[in-house]
Amino acid sequence: MSALAERRKGGELAKLAGMWSNEQAFWDWVSFIQENPCHGASMAAQFIRTVCGIASRADLDHDPAARARFDQYIRKPYAKYRASMGCV
Repeated sequence: MSALAERRKGGELAKLAGMWSNEQAFWDWVSFIQENPCHGASMAAQFIRTVCGIASRADLDHDPAARARFDQYIRKPYAKYRASMGCV
């Protein structure tokens, strides 16, 4: 099987992480919690990969431990931040 064929496809979590990586509000949250500026989608995506211990956002849909880290350290805190800022 080729490397391309072995590559995992992303599902719902990968899509969510990709969507958030492109949102200014997510960049602002990442900047706030890191106390360091987040300058765009590539930095936001790297933040997600680092926090979740993954090489690709697609891994979020295939690795239960990465999914748990995403929920604990990104999804829940970011949802709380959005609610505090009046976002839905």
